[in-house]
Amino acid sequence: MIEGDNNNIQSQTNSKVPVNNEGKRPPAMKIVGYNLLVLAAYTIICTITNKDGGAIFDMFFIGIHFFTGVILAIVNKSWIWLLSALMILIIGFSTCVGMLSISGI
Repeated sequence: MIEGDNNNIQSQTNSKVPVNNEGKRPPAMKIVGYNLLVLAAYTIICTITNKDGGAIFDMFFIGIHFFTGVILAIVNKSWIWLLSALMILIIGFSTCVGMLSISGI
C-alpha cells in the first residue's frame, strides 16, 4: 500500500502541467487587443491626413470594421468577435462625436 501511494506521488510530481498561468493571455483578449489597435491606427490616420472630413472617413472605417466583426462572429461561432465588434462600435462612435465637436462641424 505504501508503494502504490509512493508511485502516485511520483506520477503527480512528474506531470507537465504548468503551475502558474499569469503570464499567458487568453486568445479572446488578443482578439480584442488587435481590434482596438486597428481602430486606433485608422482613427489616427484619418485625423492626421484629413482635418475637415476625417470623422466622415473614420465613420466609414468603423462601419466596415463593425460589420466584419459581426460576420466573423457568425462564421467562427464565437461571442468574443461579436463583443469586440460592439466595443469597436461604441468606442468608435464616441471618438467620432469627439472629433466632430473638436472640429466644430
